[in-house]
Amino acid sequence: MTGPALLPQTSPPRPSLAPWRLPGQCVVCRSWQRQVLCQRCTQAFAPPTARCTRCALPLERCNRVGENDICSSCEAYPPLFDRAVAAVDYLPPWSQLIAQFKFQHDVALSATLVKLMLPPLRGTGPRPHCIVPVPLSTARLRERGYNQSWLLAQGLGRALQIPAWPLALRRLRDTPKLMTLHADERRTHIQGAFGLHERFRRALAGRHVAVVDDVMTSGATLNEITRTLQEVGVRQVSVWVVARTPAPAPAPPPPTHKPMQP
Repeated sequence: MTGPALLPQTSPPRPSLAPWRLPGQCVVCRSWQRQVLCQRCTQAFAPPTARCTRCALPLERCNRVGENDICSSCEAYPPLFDRAVAAVDYLPPWSQLIAQFKFQHDVALSATLVKLMLPPLRGTGPRPHCIVPVPLSTARLRERGYNQSWLLAQGLGRALQIPAWPLALRRLRDTPKLMTLHADERRTHIQGAFGLHERFRRALAGRHVAVVDDVMTSGATLNEITRTLQEVGVRQVSVWVVARTPAPAPAPPPPTHKPMQP
């Protein structure tokens, strides 16, 4: 018997991110098939993208510099971390899917997002010694009930067979939601917000650490975490995120007015 999954589709999949789904449905287009995220949606909404190896912005929107795929902005003002890898841009349908995972307790989506992250991580430089998640404050963790970054780090650790340490980093104080702030305000609010558990300090010294988060916007949080790790002698920091917020489009040039002919 032919089911819905076998019907021909002549148009691109349409995302339909309802807060519910049935087993056997794609989490994006709701088509019936065996995988949680269907191949058509992966190809349509998460195509392989050349990204700056330092900030993870798509190079097609940046000025590429040199052979290492570094954008001109990172060449002039590099982040503190050594490498950044993002699976997708923080745009629909992924922005809604991440919000569902992060704020609506749909923790089962962590496996789908981990699977999305794995292809761009392969062959991206030296293998880290360990993976650590961006920590939540005690109040935020109590409110949410789970740390979405730890669920991602745990899944990646299992898939890549790299130790994942949920308690290495700790949040010393809560901060406002940084996505609502300008870049300078983010840097100000995040300063001194992180620390390391004492028993991990010696274990991290001289190591290559991968820091995992769901979204990177300006990189202020990840820069501050890198600074915290460098203070205890961490040798190299890689940043792994599901999604990267796109850079704002450049402002169009002012119109040129031709002088009026007499």
